[in-house]
Amino acid sequence: MDQDRSLVGREGALATAEAALVEAIGGSGQLLLVSGEPGIGKSALLAEVARRATARGARVLRSVCWDGEVSPPYWPWTQVLRAVDRAEVQLGPAARLLDAAAGWSSDGPAPALQFELFDAVARVLAALSVRTPVVVMLDDLQWADDRSVGLLSFLRAQLAAERVLLLGAYRDTEVVALPGLGTAPVLRLDGLDVEAAAALVRRAVGPQARVERAEEIRRRCGGNPFFMREMCRLRAGDGIPDGVRDVLRQRLGQLSEACTAMLTTVSVAGKGVELEVLARASGCAVEEISGLIDEAVIARVLVVDGPGLAFVHDLYREVLLADCPSTRLAGLHTAVGSALRESSPQLPTGDRLSRLAAHFVAAGRAELADEAVQYSELAAREATARLGHEDACRHYEEALQVIASSHPPVATARRANLLLELGAARARIGRTDGARSAFDDAVRLGRAEGEWEVVTRAAQGLYGLGGRDPAEYVTTIALLEEAVDALAAWTRGNRALHSSAFATLARARRHADSRRVDPQAVAAAMRAVELAGRPELAADPQSRAEALLALHDVHWVPGRASERLPVLDDMLGAATRAGDRELLAVAHQLRATALVELGHPDGRLELDRYVHLAAALGHARGRFGALTRRAALAEIAGRVEEAVELSAEALALGSAIGEPDAFGCFTTLRASLMSIGGPEVVLDAAMPEDDPTWSVFPLLRALAPAVKGRDAEAAALLGDFAVQDVLQKYDLEVVAVAATVFAAVGTDAQRTWVYDLLTPFTGAHVVVGGCAAYNGPVDHLLGVLAAALGRRGAAAAHLTAAVAQCDRLGAAAWSRRSSEALTRLQAGSAEPVLERDGGTWRLAYRGRVEHLPDVKGLRDLAVLIAAPGQDVHVFTLLGRDVPATGSDPVLDDRAKARYRSRLGELDGEIDEAVEFHDSHRAERLHAEREALVAELTSAAGLGGRDRRLGDESERARKTVGARIRDALRRVDSVDPELAAHLRSTVSIGTVCRYAPASGE
Repeated sequence: MDQDRSLVGREGALATAEAALVEAIGGSGQLLLVSGEPGIGKSALLAEVARRATARGARVLRSVCWDGEVSPPYWPWTQVLRAVDRAEVQLGPAARLLDAAAGWSSDGPAPALQFELFDAVARVLAALSVRTPVVVMLDDLQWADDRSVGLLSFLRAQLAAERVLLLGAYRDTEVVALPGLGTAPVLRLDGLDVEAAAALVRRAVGPQARVERAEEIRRRCGGNPFFMREMCRLRAGDGIPDGVRDVLRQRLGQLSEACTAMLTTVSVAGKGVELEVLARASGCAVEEISGLIDEAVIARVLVVDGPGLAFVHDLYREVLLADCPSTRLAGLHTAVGSALRESSPQLPTGDRLSRLAAHFVAAGRAELADEAVQYSELAAREATARLGHEDACRHYEEALQVIASSHPPVATARRANLLLELGAARARIGRTDGARSAFDDAVRLGRAEGEWEVVTRAAQGLYGLGGRDPAEYVTTIALLEEAVDALAAWTRGNRALHSSAFATLARARRHADSRRVDPQAVAAAMRAVELAGRPELAADPQSRAEALLALHDVHWVPGRASERLPVLDDMLGAATRAGDRELLAVAHQLRATALVELGHPDGRLELDRYVHLAAALGHARGRFGALTRRAALAEIAGRVEEAVELSAEALALGSAIGEPDAFGCFTTLRASLMSIGGPEVVLDAAMPEDDPTWSVFPLLRALAPAVKGRDAEAAALLGDFAVQDVLQKYDLEVVAVAATVFAAVGTDAQRTWVYDLLTPFTGAHVVVGGCAAYNGPVDHLLGVLAAALGRRGAAAAHLTAAVAQCDRLGAAAWSRRSSEALTRLQAGSAEPVLERDGGTWRLAYRGRVEHLPDVKGLRDLAVLIAAPGQDVHVFTLLGRDVPATGSDPVLDDRAKARYRSRLGELDGEIDEAVEFHDSHRAERLHAEREALVAELTSAAGLGGRDRRLGDESERARKTVGARIRDALRRVDSVDPELAAHLRSTVSIGTVCRYAPASGE
């Protein structure tokens, strides 16, 4: 049977109830009680059972108990009997007794009279069940009088053999159990689970409802369907609906005043509050608090959650807090915070530390300001250590709010340091603008107080935020230059900080102008290394790792990967000793960049290490780095669809967190992916005109049509682009784009310029930035440029090298790209090309490319074509040594003379037969002549020399000839023109030769 659409997540309960219904219909009377809190769905369940019972032909008799002092005795049963048609059964005794019951004393009737009433009701229901099964439903039994519950207990026993189902429902928040029915089966309804709650919210709100909102509503309402439906009518973030608030207040009103006060303290203390802390905060003995807790648990307001307490619904907590005056709330926060502090014998950690900070901040008392800031700062550091960067931001922000309202004011240095930590925490979760604001505030405070350590660290934080426009580094560079000068004269000189400042200054200068190696940047990096190497910093691997990173960056130019690797190895060791996970990840990232640039297969393994380290950093920027480099790994491996999906995911995350280079990483990878079949990237609509790469926009816009073979479109977009505008950075990205576009639609001058520019980098691979994208080997670019310039030999050499380089790196798709370019180059020649391609042969001729399965004859033809005009012995084709010849001729001289004499006679006879139109004789003579010619031919070797009987060369000649003829038939099936060319240029004998005509 179909379930009523008003019920969600009650499949198990319905199955139990329907099983009882089936038993009752079969003649085994049943009693089933349904319990649960208000709104949990008891009445809805009864209604569904009633619908199913009616569908099975049962008679349903309903009643609802009434919450009122004037409710007459046996009121639920009076409703049941009133629903019975008097024409169906004899109601007389039962009806009269129920009417009389209204006048019975509070002590009840005499036992005999009560038994007579119980028996009369039982006989009515039994008689009615003879005609049709009966279902008696009694809702809200918590309000039923004891006599009515007693009658239910009596009927359970009396109707055990009748077709009657007794179904009752009651609120277990108001009665633990019904008197006299302790052994009756009880079906308890609890809150909906996650899946059912989501279905209910979708039904109430619509299919567009977010899963997160459904889970939030379920959590606040404890899965109570009534409360959830009421909450669904509100906008996210609104308060509690009046109807729900009234129900909760009514339930709280049934508790003692002391219990409600205790519950308000629990609301302030939060989920998981310990009994000891609650007792201290309430000023009560533990035994007294335990009793009040028992009262709340019995009322289904509280539940014991491990060692602590929690509300059945968060809505209880919200109502209690809303009804609590603000002055009392502040006092409760103070009391709970003090109780937590006193119950911690040692320095608190983890959740307790966060709770201490929250309570002292919420207390808002001037005398507690120092503790509020102290605990907030400690909680922030603890959150950072466990990668809870959102929590760290909140704690730092709360500490700064306390400082801002403190009188007397807290020391400026403390505020500045908190701003630095806040900026770093915001940067980790991608709140770039907020981080910049915090660092700027720290700079102002540090300058005003002469705290150059603060200024330096703020400037380093600003540099760490990055930027796509080199001009954005100008302010940071000025700050760092000011800081290193001030630190040099600072009497409290911090050598580690001084080294770190020089390192950051070097990197900022390098990235501000990536077109050249800046001598000032190199000098700053060398100064950082020198300072980090001083004896007083011998035990400071952090400073050394930062200095070596700067040294790497200032020498980061194409073609110097092998020189950078030793520096990175040293940096990796220092970062490992320092335990700095950020620097460790960067070291692996840059080692991967250098190794991939060199074409070393370990580059991919190193990049995979970076991906795992970055993801484990636990913040948004780390996830962005991991996603973008996972996309690059997929690109190198040729997994195009995976790279496309990962790059889109990274762009969404980067855009959400304000990552400056999010769009740049996305476009550079997607643009390079086009070379191995990735989707086309259209840049016009998305590229802002103030982008620092604006000068190469024509080149970038021409890339997609150039790669996709739309040369006219690419040429139009390229226009009069000047090669001098090609940006040369610490990578070859734009040069690679120029090579691709110029090879397709550029001038010979443009091609030559880029070819000459790339030639020093032959053997290297094009890696964008810190492995943000991969563009294949430089030799591929040189190959397509050389081919476009008509330098066929050089092009073939470059492309062949590119295939080998990609194979070594494990970049199969990029290897195929170069291999296909080589095939096209060879196919453009009049000479045929036969090359192995895995288990098949690739045949290229006059611009056509075909493939055939491997056979021995194709191998023979490939050997001959590779040595045009040269004799190749059949033994060589068979892979054997060529033996010396000897033995007797097949035909002696007399036999050959007779054959020649007979041939002369045959010529005359054939002429005679033709003259007299004797076609049959002519055919016979022709056949004889052909046989003689064949015999003479088979007896002659190369140049007419006699063949020797038993010569192994004869068998070898036949074997190779058969192989080649078979191969030619196969070639004929895919390229008849090539087959015809080979038949006319390949001679088969003991010695074979490929001899193309001059000019082919």
